[in-house]
Amino acid sequence: MLLGELPIRPHSRRTRAVRQLLAFTSIASLGAAATACSVTGEANPAPAGPTTTASIRQIDDSGKRLPFDNRFPDRWSTNNNGTTYEPCTALTDDELAAVGIDPGSVIDVAMANGQTARGCRWEYRDVKLSGVTQATGNKPTFEQQMQDREWYATSYDIVIDGRPVMVDARARYTCMTTVKSGRAPVSTLVSRISDTPPSELCAQAIEFTTLTIPKMEPPAPE
Repeated sequence: MLLGELPIRPHSRRTRAVRQLLAFTSIASLGAAATACSVTGEANPAPAGPTTTASIRQIDDSGKRLPFDNRFPDRWSTNNNGTTYEPCTALTDDELAAVGIDPGSVIDVAMANGQTARGCRWEYRDVKLSGVTQATGNKPTFEQQMQDREWYATSYDIVIDGRPVMVDARARYTCMTTVKSGRAPVSTLVSRISDTPPSELCAQAIEFTTLTIPKMEPPAPE
């Protein structure tokens, strides 16, 4: 998705939603194009000096090791603690490979210490410049996003495992699903640097979401 395609209007709910999509889009474009990342809260660079990855948390709340070396002491923070679900460890390598994803291509979406987005990005094995990003962050909430979707080119709701899921596409390069886990939204964005029908991208986003929803905690009441 080209950043210039997203009209940002100040002081509106649309601005908040656009910033989130910009964050996911820029994360999804890593390795294909250099774009900016939107960060909520105070984002600080990884500390210099004696701190090493060995002294930084490397396991999720269920005790699973992250599939990369975490550089950021505040990767888990008050910006993204609305759910204990960890996108980076939810699926096994075999489960990722079964849907055409290269497990070895995984990267952390965190680009600064204490940023809102917590999750991972993977590349599809047989489709060039195509990948899937799944991340969670506390703001905007699932309910806020549900009320601010009129600017998407394609937007509809489905139910997976009894949970409402938003499906939203702005252009023919990305499609994003959003579901609630605990108190936080979990968004899955499929991106491809080629002109692709939204239906194809959304089908892949829905497929990945369907695999991961059973791993998520139940949604908390509003």
